[in-house]
Amino acid sequence: MGSLIEYFKKETAKNVLEKAISHAEKVQECVEELDKGIKILLSEKNPDKASEVFRNVDVLEGEADKIRRDILKDISKGELNPSVRTDLSHLIKRLDDVANCCVGVARRINTVPFTFWEQSNEETIQLVLAIMNKTVEASVYLDKIVIDLLGERKNVKEYNKKINLLEHEVDMLNIKLRKSLQETDYNINSFTIFTIGNIFDIMEAISDGMEVVADYIMQLLRSAPAL
Repeated sequence: MGSLIEYFKKETAKNVLEKAISHAEKVQECVEELDKGIKILLSEKNPDKASEVFRNVDVLEGEADKIRRDILKDISKGELNPSVRTDLSHLIKRLDDVANCCVGVARRINTVPFTFWEQSNEETIQLVLAIMNKTVEASVYLDKIVIDLLGERKNVKEYNKKINLLEHEVDMLNIKLRKSLQETDYNINSFTIFTIGNIFDIMEAISDGMEVVADYIMQLLRSAPAL
């Protein structure tokens, strides 16, 4: 049985390999752009400028989607072992889920009245910023683990551990955030409260998605022939 790692050793896989790396880099850009918009919104307190950045996340996610479709088109034409095609499709889909979560946060946060953030206490603001800092850090390792998987595979296990650790730290920060939110007396309507809860669920899912990618890559590494 062929493996995805064996496939990427072949010269004929060069085009797909380059696109897979580009896809991972575009996903990382989505995370970084989302973080940029949240910093502008919460630190600079400039909702109009932040809104423009959040729309950029949508553009970047669209570019990631195009790369994903190109990869799927390429592998559908090639004479690939079905298991290799499935492995690559699953890897790209898991990466795409991270970008989808980013655009999900960006679109929803653009609908939240700025009065919500004005009423939020400083602890809440700092926790949101801390969650995004950890998420961006995890995205750097996500990019590295994909490149390493498709290259020399020397640091895959190390990057996997880093992503898992950062995902756990995001989870702990999210629990503190939920507590902080409930300790604040907000004067906002119920739908805004619902939307905010949804935003923080999806924000947490970004690092969850990275952990899924990292663990799937470890699975691919373990199932590959001895290298």
